[in-house]
Amino acid sequence: MLLSLLISSSLLYSSSAQQYAYGVDINQQGSSSNFNCLRQNSYSTVFVRAYKPDGSGTVDSSAVANINMAFQAGLGIEVYRTMNPTSSKQAATQIDEAITALTNGGISVRSLWIQVTSPVNWNKNQATNVNFINSALQRIRNRGISPGVYTNNYDWQQITNQASNLGSDVMLWVLEVYSSGVGGETAPNFTDFRPFGNWKTAAVKQFGQYESVCGFTANRDVYPLSTSTLREKMMNDAKGDKHKLIYVGYIGL
Repeated sequence: MLLSLLISSSLLYSSSAQQYAYGVDINQQGSSSNFNCLRQNSYSTVFVRAYKPDGSGTVDSSAVANINMAFQAGLGIEVYRTMNPTSSKQAATQIDEAITALTNGGISVRSLWIQVTSPVNWNKNQATNVNFINSALQRIRNRGISPGVYTNNYDWQQITNQASNLGSDVMLWVLEVYSSGVGGETAPNFTDFRPFGNWKTAAVKQFGQYESVCGFTANRDVYPLSTSTLREKMMNDAKGDKHKLIYVGYIGL
């Protein structure tokens, strides 16, 4: 039922003069049929988890396979990482582990999002958290990659006390939902966005959580349609690349 409703709207939403495209973010192993289903139902992008907080932090072993299948399905690809901020591993080490795994898998990373949610999983000392986040972001920059953060106003307040010293280059992927499931979705646009912390605007909005989409239990996202032009260029470049690299990260750039 959900997919039939999505198909009918072609997953393009217009608000005033601005049009938006849709994506999903996943943290599980998919199959070719799952990713083909997303493309057939007009999703434009999949956000793939590349690092998870298990143990002291570890590479998500499903990431490279998921990225390859998403690419073959014709989807744009973004990469995010759920770090372990209380680990004995430094933030830079966790960043390096994820990027190295992707690079070794034939993937060229242009942007990387770090997840800053679930305050219970972070240090009680907010200054420590801000230092961890800034260390991760700086390492991303040092690797020649554009940094982004996935968070919302409440979590950012609890974790960082509304830190605003990250740098103007840090993109925002904002989480705005009422609750889990289709009934908890907010509007698939940015009209409810209010500036907080480091940001006056957001590049991506997550407006739905824990929904069944093409065999995934996924979250739903929206972003300005204009960035799809860059996605298509990147995919064409990748297909013609003699080294057969897959490029990930284009939203907000």
